[in-house]
Amino acid sequence: MQDISLGGGDAFAQIEPATGAPCESHPFSFTGTTGGFFGIWIVNLFLTIITLGIYSAWAKVRKKRYFYGHTWVADANFEYHGNPIAILKGRLIAAAAFGTYSGINYFMPKVAAGLALGLFVAAPWFIARSMAFNAFNSSYRNIRFRFQATYMDVLKTIWPVALVLVFPFLMPEIDKAGKVPPPTLFFVLVGLQMLAIFAVYPFAIGSLKKLHVNHSKYGAAPFSIDVGIGAFYKIYLLTMLLAFGVIVVIGIVVGIVVAASAAIGAKGGVFAAVLLALVFSLAYFAIGSLMFGYTKSRIGNLVFNNTRLDRQVSFVSTLKLRGLAWLYFVNMFAILFSLGLAIPWAVVRVMRYRAECLSLESESSLDEFVGGVSAQVGATGEELGEFFSIDLSL
Repeated sequence: MQDISLGGGDAFAQIEPATGAPCESHPFSFTGTTGGFFGIWIVNLFLTIITLGIYSAWAKVRKKRYFYGHTWVADANFEYHGNPIAILKGRLIAAAAFGTYSGINYFMPKVAAGLALGLFVAAPWFIARSMAFNAFNSSYRNIRFRFQATYMDVLKTIWPVALVLVFPFLMPEIDKAGKVPPPTLFFVLVGLQMLAIFAVYPFAIGSLKKLHVNHSKYGAAPFSIDVGIGAFYKIYLLTMLLAFGVIVVIGIVVGIVVAASAAIGAKGGVFAAVLLALVFSLAYFAIGSLMFGYTKSRIGNLVFNNTRLDRQVSFVSTLKLRGLAWLYFVNMFAILFSLGLAIPWAVVRVMRYRAECLSLESESSLDEFVGGVSAQVGATGEELGEFFSIDLSL
């Protein structure tokens, strides 16, 4: 496989079969509509509120079934079979852990830091179970997906996060008399913690993506991904540079506005205040849209374009920065000015765009490949009836 471009532009890898034989290409499509999803969304929201969040598990199942059922490729759609009770269990565990941590952190920060490390030790088990639950409850052409990873597999993936969790132990505390710790030490430790987060985050994201793909199967057919962690660091580094460049431009504009208002006089002060508020609002949306658009498009292309299924099926993702960034920018304004009622419209727009930018290529007939996978599942006696009883993904 060829490596995709991680820099500017929207180039992507066109994966050719090793034999040189022509591929069957099958584009994805999303057939959901704003009206169809709005009905599900508004009922989910209402019932979640009046049940104090309990119905959110059932709401998630309804939402995922709608999106899976309206995502098509090669004349067949996906299906979601999740059990709301399993999702509710996961959310109750997550809520209890968060509530306990928040309460202890308010009164005893050092003890809370120890609790965070304890939760980190348990995290690999929950991550593996959650990924297994979501894979097993997803299917295509009546064949279920699977995820198989051990506790140690996940721990090897997320272990650098523990380095960030150590910093709360090092932070100086404010004593009962209200004495503030030395500012220099405090800011040095905060700065080091931020650097640790920036250093660990791309590794964690990239490692989790690779773990998810390399330990997943479609029936008995394994997925595999061939990409290095350095590619993820490059994406996030370029994201920070992009955000920095936008901030510099905004700073120049703000400086011009302030200078112009000072030259105009007192009347210009009101004009400058209004203009600055508008500039900062646009800047907030612009920076957020660019950062999300860049990371989502580049990571999406990186993962899909380097993923293969049983060495016979490959994926082609052509997500573009300008396409996703513009979607996010317009969506945020629409959601803000509609007081949230435009959320279904925004979600459907993104889903449709992402589907339009994705296709799969098969070196042989896709029907024959799926038939072979189905036969392998039956021959090997896969335990497709296994029930994964927890889902922590929110």
